Amino acid sequence: MSQFSGNSKDFLDSLESCLDKHPRNQYESLKGVPDRLTGFLEQGDEGTCERAVQLLGTAVGKERDWQSPFQENGVLAHVVQKLDPASNSTGLAKQYLRVIGNCVADNDENREAVCENLGTLIACLKEEDLTVTALAVLLNLCNDFEPAQIEAAKLRLDCVIAELLAANRILEEAVDYATDLLTWTTEKLTPVQVEDATSVKTFDSLLQVSLQYEEDHYHDWVAICVHYLQDPEFQQKVAKPEVLEKLFDLMLDYESRLSPEEIQAVFRALGASQDPSKTPTEDTNTTLLVQLVNSLSAISASDAFVNHFSLRSPVVKKVRSKLFSLATSPSTVCACIMLGNLATSDQISIDMVEDMGLHLTLIGLLSARREPALLYAAAGFMRHLAFPEENRDAIGEAGLIETCCQLLLNKDPSVRGEAAAIVCKLVSNNFRNIEKVVYEAIPDDITPTQLPGVELPVHPTILYHIVTQALVPAAPLPSTSMKNAMIEIGRTIIAILRYLGQSNAEEDVEPVARHMFKTPLVARPVARLVRQRFFAEAQSEGLLGLGLMAQSHEGAVCVVDEMKEDEGLLNAVREFTAAEKKDDQQNGDMLGRDHQNALVLLHGLATNGVNAMDASLKDDVNALQTELSKLNI
Repeated sequence: MSQFSGNSKDFLDSLESCLDKHPRNQYESLKGVPDRLTGFLEQGDEGTCERAVQLLGTAVGKERDWQSPFQENGVLAHVVQKLDPASNSTGLAKQYLRVIGNCVADNDENREAVCENLGTLIACLKEEDLTVTALAVLLNLCNDFEPAQIEAAKLRLDCVIAELLAANRILEEAVDYATDLLTWTTEKLTPVQVEDATSVKTFDSLLQVSLQYEEDHYHDWVAICVHYLQDPEFQQKVAKPEVLEKLFDLMLDYESRLSPEEIQAVFRALGASQDPSKTPTEDTNTTLLVQLVNSLSAISASDAFVNHFSLRSPVVKKVRSKLFSLATSPSTVCACIMLGNLATSDQISIDMVEDMGLHLTLIGLLSARREPALLYAAAGFMRHLAFPEENRDAIGEAGLIETCCQLLLNKDPSVRGEAAAIVCKLVSNNFRNIEKVVYEAIPDDITPTQLPGVELPVHPTILYHIVTQALVPAAPLPSTSMKNAMIEIGRTIIAILRYLGQSNAEEDVEPVARHMFKTPLVARPVARLVRQRFFAEAQSEGLLGLGLMAQSHEGAVCVVDEMKEDEGLLNAVREFTAAEKKDDQQNGDMLGRDHQNALVLLHGLATNGVNAMDASLKDDVNALQTELSKLNI
């Protein structure tokens, strides 16, 4: 102790001599250091204090064996308590930081002691002359030490660093430190923190930084942005014009940096039929772009997006320009989804067709591209545009039905399903498109499918092609939320039947109906709706469709042919209506629609199809008709 009792020069000489020796023998010597440092400060001799702390920081930086003696003798506690960027001189604060940073390097015990004062360290970041040193200290404190990372997340270190980066206040030499700290802190944010206003501010700063900085740290910042975007609540928070435009720009910028091989890998990963449980690629570049596209797509599906954006919004104009670009890419997938989600009203969809001609652009994509992800997204958008009845003539005339004929041959089941759903929508309550489907020949570039045991028509129509595509084997869909081609084609035929069955139809529908029933196996997709058990609503539609067919002689013959081919079809009708009767009784309801549709079907068969049925089938039809009629008393 006596060696530290002299004047400032003697103290510094004695301290330097002490620190030159091995730490093992200097425990007792260090005990007086904190008091002497305090004394110099009280005397106003900050210079001696700064020089002494500098010696301490250098010593523990060279020899980590000083870490424990500094902590046990109060040196570490002293510098932590005295650190105050608001009152310390820059020189003294920097030396305090050096001691702290060197004391906590790979030393969890010292890190734990310092964690309580983490807020002071963060405050040092905002002092320009201390930023680099403070970042180095925080890096040593948080590196592989979860308690410090959690505390840093609580104090929102990520927001402080992101704002400094956005303001270009972190020197290049310290950007590595800042990036690592950002990554660690972001990973420790709680779900509540991720969704708060501070995170939105941090995210906005990182978007700005990502679009400004060099390649070295670019992917790290994009990865942090993507981390936020995985949270659905956060997606709602950033569905704002100023933020979303930056995010779209980031996606375009990121995409521009990828190689053609990486772009194709992204397309494959975005495929709707890709099993989400299987990682399509382990390449970071590819994965990040996939996540950016998926995140933007998810944001556009939110209520916030629809509420904040219109066709005149600058970012929407930018999205449209991407759709018009000849250079298709994964961002084109995103553009289709975003615009499709914006088409939430008839008027917007009509404007997109009449004023912008987006349907022509989409038909071009659907005709020329082969990537399932792009075809699926474009077809989904096109299906939205076909919702308003006012659009269906223009879309049909533009050749979409013929394009869908080609898409029905696609190997991807999700693409086939969307194509079938588009045709279903186009023929719904639209006579011109019905005529096209029923009368016109298959496009020249399509080879008609030959079904086993069925004679190929001399002039195969689009309807024949559609029917065959409902009957050929297909790969399973990865999600029940996707459109099933077999179901949608059955609904297409029913949509045609509904229109042709209207008594008040202005057009001459009977010739169209007669020609329709000449199509081989035209009743089979409808019958299969009744036979399938997975989609209850489609089962009801199938029963309705068979009943509509049975209202004419030609249609009834088609249904009878199916009953002859599939002996279980009539029994399926019985089981389905019996099940519904039970449900109706439980609910106290009158006879349900399916029961009534079954009676309509049986009456139609008995009236219009009697000559086509053999005795056994007649008996079965009459028996079921009697059974169901009794229930109607």
